[in-house]
Amino acid sequence: MNTKGDYKQPAMTNWYDPRQLSATALKALVSGTFASYADKRELQAALGKGNVPFDFSRDAETGLPVDEFWIDFISDTGDGFNSTYTVADLEARHLQLMLNPAYAGTRKTSVTHWDLPAGNILLLGGDQVYPTPSMQAYETRFKVPFRAASNKHHPAGKSGYKMFAIPGNHDWYDGLGSFIKLFCQQRRIGQWQTEQFRSYYAMKLTANLWIWATDVQLNSDIDKPQLDYFRDIANQYMNHGDRVILVTAEPAWVYQMIDRKNTSYRRLRFFEEVFITGDKYQLKNGKKFRLVATLTGDFHHYSRYCETKTWDDGTTYTNQLVTAGGGGAFLHPTHNLPQTLTEPGNSAGSTAEPGKNKVPELEACFPDQKQSRKIANNMLLFPFKNIAFWITFTAIELLLAWMLQSTSKHEPMSFMHQLSEVSSLWELFPFIGRHLFLSPPMLFICLFVVVGLYVFADGNGGKRNYKWVGAVHGLVQLFCMFLFSWLFACVNFNVFAIGNKLLFLKVYAVETFLIAGLAGSFIMGFYLWFCSLYLNMHIDESFSAFGYPHFKNFLRIHVKNDGTVTIYPIGIERVVTHWKQEGSGEAITFVSEEKATYYLIEPPIEIPGSV
Repeated sequence: MNTKGDYKQPAMTNWYDPRQLSATALKALVSGTFASYADKRELQAALGKGNVPFDFSRDAETGLPVDEFWIDFISDTGDGFNSTYTVADLEARHLQLMLNPAYAGTRKTSVTHWDLPAGNILLLGGDQVYPTPSMQAYETRFKVPFRAASNKHHPAGKSGYKMFAIPGNHDWYDGLGSFIKLFCQQRRIGQWQTEQFRSYYAMKLTANLWIWATDVQLNSDIDKPQLDYFRDIANQYMNHGDRVILVTAEPAWVYQMIDRKNTSYRRLRFFEEVFITGDKYQLKNGKKFRLVATLTGDFHHYSRYCETKTWDDGTTYTNQLVTAGGGGAFLHPTHNLPQTLTEPGNSAGSTAEPGKNKVPELEACFPDQKQSRKIANNMLLFPFKNIAFWITFTAIELLLAWMLQSTSKHEPMSFMHQLSEVSSLWELFPFIGRHLFLSPPMLFICLFVVVGLYVFADGNGGKRNYKWVGAVHGLVQLFCMFLFSWLFACVNFNVFAIGNKLLFLKVYAVETFLIAGLAGSFIMGFYLWFCSLYLNMHIDESFSAFGYPHFKNFLRIHVKNDGTVTIYPIGIERVVTHWKQEGSGEAITFVSEEKATYYLIEPPIEIPGSV
């Protein structure tokens, strides 16, 4: 039975809506300030069920080793409904895939079609809901889409499907309270049963293959109880030479390349080299493990680097550095991804000992870098995709005009009348300057605009600090504000001959909205476009400006009992944009006549079980 009005499909988050921007900023500020003083991870450790891993290597009924099983990895879900549900709908079902034509020639493969069963285990890589967490937000933006996908493809409610999650920064914005209620209290979401008791976990897949999933909080920090947990897992349950797939919430290997002040990579390396690979310090019993893959999200695209490592006996193995954050949030660019990775302080440019390991290179990305640059042109439509920002910008310009007008209240002619008599640009700015000094609040606002946009500028990316570009942007905005005020005054008094004050105000407000506000918003979009394409700045701020819903992705992973792992990266070039609700409540689902465009991004990534 069809029902209407039972569930409102949420749109993509409008990050440039001043109301949304201020609310998210407040949440981030509060959580960042108090998270260290009220860290829920320590409470989890105290109330946990002991440092015991989840074991999926043997059948729960027979006790025999499991021949094979499938795992799905999704990150950055819970933003726009269309993108989130499209991903959930594909994840919940059996898939038959062809290879992305763009990557058909990158690696030789004789296979043209792949038959991939739905995953037995669903791993969530962080940021399950946007913009900020609450139980209502999780219900609307995460639970309903995944429950509906389960109802559609598994109406009988199959058992045995498990769901595990780690939190991202957006999950931490309420101190992790809602995340714990949803994922750490053994709840059921459609066909999936949550099992974990903490925001991090260890999982045994085969006799020699493990998953370690970490919670890095808001500060890229792994707390001591968490370190103790993984140390105990390693010492008590793992054998020397076992292999580890690490799940974390940040692509720290990219962060350290695009943000010179970011320290998350050093912290990740410390954890890897102390607790996994043993490159810097071995555990008490001398065990060392192979890190064969690192899975993450946070960046809302797909990318893969391949890091070569050397074992004690001189043999080499690889660590696949995979970012798969395409679960539903706005698209992040790929055109600014570095082609090679280097470690800070390593002059040889390698992520490991110089001369020993190969420099990691970018193997694939989705969308490809050419497509990413093309999509970036959407920033030039900034005003039309951010109407609230346009309106706010108009209000600021009207406020500035009113304050300038007030500087002439004791003069025979109003400021606007005087402005209409200015004959050239050379006269305009000395005139404006004189009135600015007559109004200290006005001068303060102008300085606030310039300084604010300077602070807003992302100056930590790339080889040079381009933060000064933000100040230039602020000066350009002020220049345009005063220029349009002059033009409007000249036209309204000298051309239209408007003598009525009220009529002048109405006409001026309309002109400001249609011309000055539009121009200021466009300048903002052009600034983001230019910085993203040419200065390697504003990676987050640029693409969040238009909330591109397409080019989503997730991973389907095949695990054999000998430890062989095959990663299938699934790309969704176009999501379904119109879903029709069927049913309601717990029985809700959605259907559409549209078909998503999806395929295998690149040939399957093979991780041998013998090494």
